[in-house]
This record gives sequence, C-alpha cells and structure tokens, in this order.
Amino acid sequence: MINKIYKRIHSKYSKFFKYFFFLRYLFTIFFIAIFLFLTIPKFFNYDKDQDIIKEYLLNNYDLELKSTNFIKYRIFPFPNLNINNINFKVKDKPVFFKTSNLKIFLDLKSIYAFKNLKINKIVISQSHLDLEINKSSELLKYFAKIKSKLEIKNLDLILKKKDNSVVKIKKINYLNHGLKKDKIKGKIFDKKFEIFLDRKSKNLRFALLNTGIEAKFYFDQINEIGITSGNSKINILDNYLKLNFLIKDNKLKIDESNLRNKYFALSFDSLIKFDPYFEINSNIIINKIDKKFIHNLKLENILENKEILKRLNSNNKILFKKKLSWNDLIQNHFLEFNLAYGRLNYSTEVFFVGGKAKCQGDALLTDDYPRLNFKCVFNIKDKKKFLKKLSIVKNLNQNSINLDIVGSLNLLNKRISFKKIDINSKNVVQEEDLLFFKENFEKFLFNQGFFNIFRKDKIKEFILEVI
Repeated sequence: MINKIYKRIHSKYSKFFKYFFFLRYLFTIFFIAIFLFLTIPKFFNYDKDQDIIKEYLLNNYDLELKSTNFIKYRIFPFPNLNINNINFKVKDKPVFFKTSNLKIFLDLKSIYAFKNLKINKIVISQSHLDLEINKSSELLKYFAKIKSKLEIKNLDLILKKKDNSVVKIKKINYLNHGLKKDKIKGKIFDKKFEIFLDRKSKNLRFALLNTGIEAKFYFDQINEIGITSGNSKINILDNYLKLNFLIKDNKLKIDESNLRNKYFALSFDSLIKFDPYFEINSNIIINKIDKKFIHNLKLENILENKEILKRLNSNNKILFKKKLSWNDLIQNHFLEFNLAYGRLNYSTEVFFVGGKAKCQGDALLTDDYPRLNFKCVFNIKDKKKFLKKLSIVKNLNQNSINLDIVGSLNLLNKRISFKKIDINSKNVVQEEDLLFFKENFEKFLFNQGFFNIFRKDKIKEFILEVI
C-alpha cells in the first residue's frame, strides 16, 4: 500500500522534484560564486592604492590623511578596508584626529574596479582630538557640512586653552545618516549628554541626561570667517537663561539677555574675550531678588574655590532696581567691581530711605583668611524718615548726619576692625568707642555671615544698641 502511494506521488510530482534538485545545485553555485567574489580581494595589495583612497577621502569627506599603515580587507559585516593607527586632519580647519581604527565600507562595484572607487560610508573609531576651546565650533561645522555617510565611534575630545586642558568630553558617538542621523552622544563631567543638529533650521539641542540641564540654540549665521550669531534658551535646574549672542574674533558678545528663577530676575549684556587671556565684562540689571536667596548665600562656599578665583578676570557693573523684595529699606544699589587673579576691587553706591552711602575697597580672596577693606561715607539727610522705616522712635536733635568709616572685615572669622569713624567731619570716635561699635557690629550684624549683614531686622537691632 505504501509503495503504491509513493509511486503515485513520485509520478505526479516528479517534475517538481527534478526542478527542486536543480535549484539546489544552482543555489550552491551561486553562494560559492559570491563567496569567491568577496574573498578573493583578501589577496589583493591595497597599499598601492593609498593615493586613490586619500584623494577620495579628501574630495568627499574633507579628510587629509597624514599617514597610513597596512591596509587590510575585511568581509564582515560588509566588505571594508581596515586601517589601524592613522592621523588625519579636517581640510582647512585646525582639527587633527589621532585614530586607532578607520573602516572604509566599499561599494561592491569598487572591489575589483578600484580606480573607480566608490565608498558607501566610513567609520572612525577610538579617536583622540585636542582642540583649542575657541575653535570648538569647527567640529560642529564639519559634522554639519559632510553629506557622505560618516560614523564617529568613541571619540575623546579635549578642549584646551593655550595647552592647558579646560574640559574633556569622552566617548563621543555621531552618525550623519539613518535613524540616528545628526545625533551626538557622549559623556561630560561623567554625565551622559545628547546633542541634536537640525541642518535645515540651523538649530542645535543639548541635554545633559538625568540632570535637568538642557539648551536650545538657534543660529542666524555660521560662516567660514569665524562669525556665528543667534540666540539660545537654556534651562539649568529651573534657572531659565535667554541669550542673544555673536561670536567674532575670539570674542563672545551677549546682548539683551536675561536670567530668571523663582528667587530673582535679571537682564544683562556681556563681552567675553578668549584671547590673549580670558576676560568677562558685564552690565547687569537686577529687577527682582528674593530675601531667601540673599540669606541662603554662603560666602564660604565661594571662597573655597581658590583655583577658580585665580583664573577669573572680570569687570562688572550691577544695578539693583527699586522695590527689591528682600529689603524695602534699600531703594537702589549700584555696584562696580573687578576681579583679577583673585584680587577684588570694588565701589558701590546705595540709595536707602532718608539717605545714601558710598563705599570702596579691595580684598585678596585667595588668602587663607581674606579681609575686605572698606572706606564708606554715609549721608543720612532725613534721620527721622530713615528711623521710621526701621520702626524706631527716637527724639533726635539733628535731622541729618554724615559718617566717614574706615575698616576691614575678616570674611571667614566674622570679625570687623574699625580704624576710624568720623561724625559730621568733626567728632572723631575714640578708641574705646571703636571697640564698642566693633563688639555690637559682630554681635548683631556679622554673627550669621557676610550676606546677612544687610538684613533689615539686624540693622534695626544694631542701631537700637548704639544710639
């Protein structure tokens, strides 16, 4: 019975089985041919074609190969040429790569016709790049310009300032094609980040993952003569920063920009110079500031960063506008200060209810126990108005008073030293009285740190004690 069934199937489908067995041989021949087609080039000497490879990379990727080692042919994952330990630079840009591995993925037609070389994509792996910080935009410009398929894997970028390392960005990965096109990933300060380049709109988005830090940049122009302009929106832990910027001649100019959070709101203009040395010049207007922000400031936290203070060079003008929520005694406050190599010089003018004050002085903030030297003139034209604002009721003869005060503050030890106190340019306070003012100043004003000196309730306590 089984034999009869087999004969029927065999007689009915004999042509199909013959065709199937024929295809089996055909597929075998086909796979053998493909294998030989892809394998034979392993025996070719591609070193003699270095000039062709260099010319193609220069014309299509703007890459100038400075050195090439032995070129190996690889089959997997797709036919490619593999070159280890090479150096190359970006054409007409100060961007020099040291690369552990370069993979050149070939078009199948180019495997045997190398004179008509066509490359599908290149992969640059395990690279190192040193770049001056003022030239950092050159790398982004290069990524945005290249249209041929490019992939960067594990690039370590060190941004420098005159051979001094400023910041290191590790494990940069980039693709200019496919689903992950124009996304840059890596690590900075041991935190992962992502950058997305929008070529059509000339936008750039940056996010430091899991930190609450993100930024968006909108470029008006980016050209080859070093001019970049645009605006940005930056969010750093709910601190919102809007910038209008222009980069030109190693300078960053910031106009009509503002910063705000739940504690303060300010607008500012700045000019940042990168050469011949780093310098910041700023004009700042503080429109709103909350007393909680002032009271929570810790001068000690600022002074402990001595290395940063040594490197900062800045000239700043700050205007506190009317109706500050942290102290309604003060109406306006203008402060000008400059910082160079840890040396602070300042002058300030404060308009308060019933009068004004002018102070100037200096301090070396990098000392172990820095002292803030001051010379202050207080001109209280309307004493009654001033004391009324402090809710102090006193029967005083004179309606105005001028005070000249010279001294210094020990910023960390919370101590003050009065060298001189003159009242109305006539009455010089004696030494025992200077000691009295010192003790009460430290007891009522300086007992909770520098920034709490200006609290309205503390000023009231001090005045009640000394008048």
